[in-house]
Amino acid sequence: MQDEKIAKITEMLLGGGKMLSVHCGACKGPLFEVEGKVVCPVCGEKAVIAKAEVKSKAAPAEKVESVLLTKLNSLAEELAKETGHDKTLELLDRVKSILEVLEKLREG
Repeated sequence: MQDEKIAKITEMLLGGGKMLSVHCGACKGPLFEVEGKVVCPVCGEKAVIAKAEVKSKAAPAEKVESVLLTKLNSLAEELAKETGHDKTLELLDRVKSILEVLEKLREG
């Protein structure tokens, strides 16, 4: 189940989705902004949230989260270009690690 969740989140990142600092009310997965819509890649729910709610999540951990998201996007770009099996697995392992840290940060 956890691997499926990570795969869906990774797919959303690779598709150009922007991970938000707000979580899905239904499954607690991270919400993404895609083409102006806020969606949950895990359960597919379309969320209606105010922009103010996204910004109100500011906390000391936000800077760490921002750095991790930047690294995650960088890894996603590198992963999209990678053709070697071993390097692909290494990149996926790094993505998984970052997603786990992000999940722990968001659990508070």
